[in-house]
Amino acid sequence: MRNTALPDVEADADADADSRSRTSAVTALLLCCSLLLAAAAAVLGLAPQARAAEDLGELTFATTSGKIADNPTFPKVSTDAACPTDFGEQLQVSVVVPSGGTALLGRTTAGAPYDQGPVTADIPTGTSLEGRLTAAIPAGPLDGTYEIRLFCRNAANFGPEYFTTQIQVTGDSWAVKAAAATPTTTSLTATPASTAPVGAEVTLKAAVTPGDTAGKVTFLDGTDVLGAVDVATGTAELKTSALTAGAHSLTAKFVPADPAAFDPSESPVANYTISEAGSSPPPDPDPTDEPADLDVTDEDGTPLDVNPTLTAGQTVLVTARGYTEDAKVKVVLTGSEETFTDATADAEGTVPDYEFTVPDPLADGSYTLTLTEDKAEGHLVEFVFSLGDAPGPDPSPSPSDSADGGATGGSTEGSGGGDTGGSGGSGDGGGGGGTGPLASTGTSALTLGLAALSLCGLGTVFVLRARRGGLSRF
Repeated sequence: MRNTALPDVEADADADADSRSRTSAVTALLLCCSLLLAAAAAVLGLAPQARAAEDLGELTFATTSGKIADNPTFPKVSTDAACPTDFGEQLQVSVVVPSGGTALLGRTTAGAPYDQGPVTADIPTGTSLEGRLTAAIPAGPLDGTYEIRLFCRNAANFGPEYFTTQIQVTGDSWAVKAAAATPTTTSLTATPASTAPVGAEVTLKAAVTPGDTAGKVTFLDGTDVLGAVDVATGTAELKTSALTAGAHSLTAKFVPADPAAFDPSESPVANYTISEAGSSPPPDPDPTDEPADLDVTDEDGTPLDVNPTLTAGQTVLVTARGYTEDAKVKVVLTGSEETFTDATADAEGTVPDYEFTVPDPLADGSYTLTLTEDKAEGHLVEFVFSLGDAPGPDPSPSPSDSADGGATGGSTEGSGGGDTGGSGGSGDGGGGGGTGPLASTGTSALTLGLAALSLCGLGTVFVLRARRGGLSRF
């Protein structure tokens, strides 16, 4: 008997093959789209985030405390700058609520325009701070720190920038939150350095930064107080002969006159030895320690490490000891043709705080600054430092360094694109070199995108060849 079902079987097979072919094509296209979306996500995820609008300046109130139920809570406000041009018709006082938005407390147009200079304005009755915070935090409590913003407006909108201050809410009261105190640092040096014979006068010098701090430095030997001295232009000095024979742990403790403006600080411990009269001298110091006849600090008085790495144009203060009283001292930088002002030793044979500025330009390498007494067999003190990444205490640069002045050293790194505009405004990215973080992001994303396009092409070719060659039939 003739089998009449075969044509139907073959038709079904062709339909199945066509379906599989279409499925393969769709799968290839979906894979391409996924890879392209991944590349786009990489660009968006790694690109710099938009910056928030910067503050216009500081907002102050006529009173620094009050009740949160008062309406208006802040009846008179002042700024330290003018409102921006085009946003000087109206003032709006708002509080930043926990949800991240702002809630209006009051507005005024009295005294406008406000873009002519610093602003002082009365804020009329609006909504109390208690009402706004209760609406934002219905379950309470309301205690916490809140930001108050003064927006500058025109008839239609307010600008993206604002004046700001912070308040502290406690119970039913508010008060302006005090600004954080400025951190300080204190360092201590002793002259003579490291050791002195019993009965000798030792000068202790404390350097406090920032240099405009006011207060008092207490000098301590362990827990024993040696004396207290007022800080003047960032320094305090004490001379003492009270150190007894033996080892001592010296520190300098700074206490600010205004604790709200500056933090206290304490120097690291300076180990000091007082030798008995007629005793043998102490053993030579560890060669890794700073030489006893040399102290070097930065311009703020912070001690530098032994053989530090400096930068061209940097200024340091060099204190060298061991010279004859009132001796003339020649200053020379080995490996440089730069000339330097001679120094003069004081009555104790010390050149104090000689200002040395690293020549600019100067090739990377290791250098030695010599301070030599200007006489036969004169005392010499050496300060060794490096420029760039050159290691080692070799005082003279290599011939290649001195020949080309370091012109071939180092590298130049371009910056990426500019920042975007702040909230409520727009900003164009600035032009820049191609080696910033965004450039590397673009390179990676481009590679991923090219790979996706290649796979798309391969998938399409595969589907076409499969259909033409009959490979889609199974």
